Amino acid sequence: MKKFTLSILLFILSMFVVAQCNKANPLESSDSAQDKQQSADVDYSAPPNASFTAEEVTVNAKGFTLAGTLLLPKSGARPLPAVITITGSGQQTRDEPIPIPGLEKYRPMRQIAEALATRGIAVLRVDDRGVGKSGGRDTLMTATTSSFADDVRAEVAYLRSRPEIDPKRIALVGHSEGGLIAPMVATTDPQIKAIVLMAGGGKRGDQISMDQLNDALSRATGLSEEQKEQQRAQEKEIIQAVQSGGDLSKYPPQVRLPWVKEFWTYDPLPTIRKVHQPILILQGALDRQITADQATLLEQAAKGAGNKDVTLHIFPNLNHLFLPAKTGAFAEYSKLETTSIGDGVLKVLGGWLEAKLKKQ
Repeated sequence: MKKFTLSILLFILSMFVVAQCNKANPLESSDSAQDKQQSADVDYSAPPNASFTAEEVTVNAKGFTLAGTLLLPKSGARPLPAVITITGSGQQTRDEPIPIPGLEKYRPMRQIAEALATRGIAVLRVDDRGVGKSGGRDTLMTATTSSFADDVRAEVAYLRSRPEIDPKRIALVGHSEGGLIAPMVATTDPQIKAIVLMAGGGKRGDQISMDQLNDALSRATGLSEEQKEQQRAQEKEIIQAVQSGGDLSKYPPQVRLPWVKEFWTYDPLPTIRKVHQPILILQGALDRQITADQATLLEQAAKGAGNKDVTLHIFPNLNHLFLPAKTGAFAEYSKLETTSIGDGVLKVLGGWLEAKLKKQ
């Protein structure tokens, strides 16, 4: 068997860079201790003197339930506008915690939810299927990005069932893989009011994986040009085998998941061209997982298809996690000095959503 070293490491990174490690890989056995820790991690109470309340809710999906937290502003005319947050790749709990030393306290989706609720917008964030307090673990072996889009559709239906929520003023905010999911849902639901893509991919998944590999190889030390070319050839071999439905027995088990084939064959640009709702694209200039040129590709595709309400905002010095960085490299994550979303992100996001969700 060949040694698939750097290429496989990068592939797993591309899938699970912000994932809950064990539960992000459904081929691994369950860990009751980790289950308990995840359940504890999602327990939430609104901060003292907050201008919103927090309610634990249950969403009926296809054959299982999703557990989440709904933040409801205390003031403001009912029914309220609302946002659903959509996490990145890997099965994640509702706050999208980052399982990297030094970033354990970073909860980007919680920060986003609280900031929006303070502006008078209700926010629903849920545990992905199979983790936290959500059901559906037995579906993880076959789940794909399209499956997770169905989960978001169930969340939309839940919000529309709530009398406090205006069914025609619901927006989606997706990070990373969530930035792929939001357009999928918006194209099938014209009542979705707006979508926000935070570091959402603008290329087919196989191209993203190759870009990540080439970026790492450009900075790798101790490898000859011949060894680097071997790594590229190995990556291409794996991708082609997955895309063609070939024999995958000699490759690591992760690449056999249906999620992987969809990721490596799905092109987000045809979907974004079908989105007629307002689109906000947020991107860190130092993002090394989803590079800034992909945000431009999304903007150009949407505008080229006739969408006249597309806004792109690229933040200098922010990485894939929307944290201040120097290089944006994954190796730098454990050395970052803050666990607060970068300056200006919440202001731009909140202001744009307030404007788009304003009652007409």
